[in-house]
Amino acid sequence: MKRRINLSEVTVKEPIKVDTEIQPSILELPEGEVIPASPFKLHVEVRKKSVGYEVSGRIEGEVELRCSRCLKRFSERINKDFCYEIMPTSELTGGEIKKGDLDVKFSDESILDLAEVVQEQILLNLPVKPICGEECREVSFSVGEAPVESSGDDRWSKLKELRDKLREKEK
Repeated sequence: MKRRINLSEVTVKEPIKVDTEIQPSILELPEGEVIPASPFKLHVEVRKKSVGYEVSGRIEGEVELRCSRCLKRFSERINKDFCYEIMPTSELTGGEIKKGDLDVKFSDESILDLAEVVQEQILLNLPVKPICGEECREVSFSVGEAPVESSGDDRWSKLKELRDKLREKEK
């Protein structure tokens, strides 16, 4: 399984094409928020341009997310095409960002790490507010219920005080 592409080997006439699988263990994803549920298949093609490179491809895999409403874990399939340019940092110009500038990555690196490509594409394609399904309802706590208490964790102390005060008023 190829994990890196040496950009100096890419020519205008001969792009480099790679089909590989990236194991979840080498991805650096936000702990507790995104859990890779399968290896990620990656098809990538790197083409040399007059200045920089064009990187295009497809990522396929599955991650486990936590629902922002009910807090249950659920699987989210990622099956996405992508395309962006890699430009040398010498091409950075000050001023306004144009629409086309959002598909450009500025880097002077001579090696393209495919695990980083997968990691970026996963993060770019995650939902802003993960929802486990259309039928999902928000969790509601009644006055008698309290969030899960953790021993030695005083972040819940104010809520516990409020809960206790509410219980006293009910008596």
